[in-house]
Amino acid sequence: MLTSIISAHTSALYPNVSFSPILSAPPKSEHWEYCFGVFTLAKPLGKSPNQIAEEIATELRKDSIHFTQINTIGGYVNLSCTASVWMDILSQVENTRQESKNQTIVVDYIGANAGKPLHIGHICTPSIGQVICNIYRHLGYDVIGDSHFGDWGGIFGKLIYAWKYEEEITIFNKLDDLIKPELWAQLSLEIKNKPRSEKFEILLQDLWVDFILALYRSFHQIVLKEWIIVDWSEEIKQKETLAREEFQKLSQWDSENAELWKRFTAISVIEIEKKLSILEIKATYNIGESFYEWLDLPRPNNELYPLLNWENGDKKCTMKDIVAELTGKWIATDNSILTNWEDKSMGVVFPEETKIPSCVLQKKDGTGLYLTSDLAAIKYRMTNGWNPSKIIYCVDVRQQLHLRQVFWIAKKAWGLEDVELFHAFNGFIKLKEWAMSTRHGTVILLEALITEGKERTNKLLEEKWRTGDNALSPSDIEAITIGAIKYSYLSQDREKDVTFDWDKALAFEGNSGPYIQYACVRAQKIVGTIAKKEYDFSQIQWLSLHDTVLIRTLAEMESKIQITADTYKPHTLALYAYNLAVCFNSFYVHTPKILEESDANMKSLRITLCRLTAEKLTLAFDLLAIRMPNEM
Repeated sequence: MLTSIISAHTSALYPNVSFSPILSAPPKSEHWEYCFGVFTLAKPLGKSPNQIAEEIATELRKDSIHFTQINTIGGYVNLSCTASVWMDILSQVENTRQESKNQTIVVDYIGANAGKPLHIGHICTPSIGQVICNIYRHLGYDVIGDSHFGDWGGIFGKLIYAWKYEEEITIFNKLDDLIKPELWAQLSLEIKNKPRSEKFEILLQDLWVDFILALYRSFHQIVLKEWIIVDWSEEIKQKETLAREEFQKLSQWDSENAELWKRFTAISVIEIEKKLSILEIKATYNIGESFYEWLDLPRPNNELYPLLNWENGDKKCTMKDIVAELTGKWIATDNSILTNWEDKSMGVVFPEETKIPSCVLQKKDGTGLYLTSDLAAIKYRMTNGWNPSKIIYCVDVRQQLHLRQVFWIAKKAWGLEDVELFHAFNGFIKLKEWAMSTRHGTVILLEALITEGKERTNKLLEEKWRTGDNALSPSDIEAITIGAIKYSYLSQDREKDVTFDWDKALAFEGNSGPYIQYACVRAQKIVGTIAKKEYDFSQIQWLSLHDTVLIRTLAEMESKIQITADTYKPHTLALYAYNLAVCFNSFYVHTPKILEESDANMKSLRITLCRLTAEKLTLAFDLLAIRMPNEM
């Protein structure tokens, strides 16, 4: 609204030049309430920015209906608005609505792997992807979140090999590290005299993903044999070969291996969904990589996915179909032509101008790779009725080259001129001491992170005398803990690496999740159960600096949401939430006795500002997939 008023004045002043000012808060409060630069007008008008700013200021000073003060500083126009303008801005804040865009966006995120528990690294892509899903839904798009679950590949050969052949003591040693001693003592007695197969069934049923992880770790690690450390590197090489054979049997639909695959995957999907729900993360679909091996492969938990129109043969989306199609279109090269008929590998050589190195599309044994399944996923998403205008990939920075290859091949094969394929990559999250590795156990598991966070939250609350009858509920403690952890990550540029630090992640002051949550709870308590009332805009004649700063900040929210959507960077919205909390707290401190205000319209206005602050902070955290507590 204010932008259009200023544009109307500049059009009257410069009828042959179009100008839409970009309004922002002045760097100093003494520079009044808004400012805008005029530098883009210098060239078309042939004047200096200082001269143009003075001319526009002179024009705006004629408008006493909208402006109270106007001055210029170095090519910028600074202004203050009348109360009626602020009431119009506030009305727009209250009546913001998003219309349906009639477009579908697919977000490929989470990317968790079967057989592996979630760790602190899974704060990254799942959190970023969920924010992107939430943001675009808020903006009126139809959004489909696909976890692209890692339920295929060599890991299953290793798990199946370990289940069938690994020494029990090796697996049990890993379990001893993973679960509580009292639980392991109880289970050890229960399975002591049972056959191997029965032991494993009991452990899989009782321990779920912990037992699967023990299988995985037992496959890789050096073990103790008669109390002597033995380097089993040669034996591990042999096991790698045998594991590949087990996976190949699975690829050929060996019934025993297929059943083990299904059970391992089903357990992993359920466990990962349960853990991610604590982080307020939920994909629309868990369409695993196995889906693109055979479209009729039995799905672990009987999930329902959109089906293809099989009457059109071009819509086949298995990895083998993709390889055949790309070879037929001369995009991929059949290496058997160059070597021998036993070599079933396929590759793609990119044009020199792309500066993309060649890649393998299919291995020598005829199995696909991540590249193949990602291409199959693109074709499936484009032909199953979704017809997305965007496919956003939330995958870490290591996959940049891989996705450049995927995007180039997809566009070459299927056109996709009207489809945006974008990699919203994130940097690494690292421990201070070492890099993380699931196989070596050098990770902080997500469950342990949350447990430690709750302990720290409880300790802090005890210091603030929030104990006994004054204690917070477990739900609020969880909301504060998860909010602290997630906000500490989401408030940073996703492209940068993060070194995880307990104290920084769980800080409760300054730019932190709990600080924002506290501001929201404070605003909600002021409003309490007071019903929303209409106030008379025309009767508001004066506003304090803290009133106008808060209104201006509230009015910025939708633009910050749009910037977050355009850049796929959640830290823009996170930092906006912090700025709004700071503005509200300043308003609260400098506006005493809000509920005792004698002027009914002013009282209603300021209660409205408290209500809108609570609503906008709650919305911001909803979009960031962070819960607000009821009490702090």
